Amino acid sequence: MKARAAGAWTAIALGVVLALVFLLFRSAGVEAVYPVERAVSLFSRRVWSRAVGLVRGAESRAENERLRRELAALSLVRDDMDRLEAENERLRQALGYASRSKGKWLPAYVLSSGGAAAAAHATIRAGKGSLDGVALGAVVVVPEGVVGRVTSVTPHTSEVTLLTDPSVKVACEIETTDGRKPRGIVMGGGDDLLVMKYLRDAEDVPPRSRVMTSGLGGVFPRGLQVGTYVSEGEVLPSVDFTTLEDVFIRRE
Repeated sequence: MKARAAGAWTAIALGVVLALVFLLFRSAGVEAVYPVERAVSLFSRRVWSRAVGLVRGAESRAENERLRRELAALSLVRDDMDRLEAENERLRQALGYASRSKGKWLPAYVLSSGGAAAAAHATIRAGKGSLDGVALGAVVVVPEGVVGRVTSVTPHTSEVTLLTDPSVKVACEIETTDGRKPRGIVMGGGDDLLVMKYLRDAEDVPPRSRVMTSGLGGVFPRGLQVGTYVSEGEVLPSVDFTTLEDVFIRRE
């Protein structure tokens, strides 16, 4: 009995010792891996999170840049559509004018502005010349009104002196509400305005009355719009000479 009891106590003591040893080794193992765990935790919280933030920030910037480019592309498409619509409208007006002119007006592209004339800023060059039947002195118009006259011709081009040049003179009359038609000579007056000379009773002319060619002198046919009367003989041209793209040259 004593031997059996001693064996039991020995076993218990051995178990206690083994448990203590296990706890000591486990604690030592935990302490051993603590620096590694701490380093991994710090790396995850500080370095990795920042790296992830940088990556996500870069992705966001890339996405923003992509969206910005797509928006710019859509803006270009919209601008192209607007330009095409404006071009179509301009061509519709030109075709309508050409159909009404019954073949007397020759359509021509504007090649450039400026030329050999002294007042180069008051000239344009059109893409039709003597081979197309253009003659010196020919009247040039657009649907909005009078542009000027041909002052130089080559086989394929024509130099047109604009109405804003003082050398171009047009016999005109003013349409008034009371039926009167005061007459005078319109020529370039500087500052993008025209001047109507030899106009009687100018103070009685209502502002914003239409100024039309009278047909006197036989150069400009009657009924072409020249501009709008302002006051004291000044006339605002009906044509924007800075945006001319196509013109019509009169053929006899």
